[in-house]
Amino acid sequence: MTFGWRRTNGKREMELIRFCNQINTSVIGASSKLFKYFVDNFEFDRIVSYSDLSLFDGKMYSNLGFERISLSEPNYFWVVDKVRRHRYNYSKKKLVKRGFDVNKTEVKIMHELGYFRVWGCGQWRWEYRRKSLI
Repeated sequence: MTFGWRRTNGKREMELIRFCNQINTSVIGASSKLFKYFVDNFEFDRIVSYSDLSLFDGKMYSNLGFERISLSEPNYFWVVDKVRRHRYNYSKKKLVKRGFDVNKTEVKIMHELGYFRVWGCGQWRWEYRRKSLI
């Protein structure tokens, strides 16, 4: 489980960036034990995190005491040479910089290259607020 300070604001807001297990391994209670250690030993006002609906149901977050805040619009990625690639790597601006026609859209250029777009399902934004000591 990894955490980091959010860079988007001046608040004391942390982000739970990743939680994972070793492949084919599951440790019962690992997320709650690691999260409890973090909450007990670090200063913050709020922790945010995101769960990708195409991959996870987000149940871990509700089990940890997070509140589900909002759902993003569906996102997409490109499949390039049978590998999932983030869409930011293939923005129209970057494609034009590589010499592609400025009059064509990102989608048109990518389809002409033989790549296809796959849509996700959106992401839930989760928040955990430190409980008041009073």
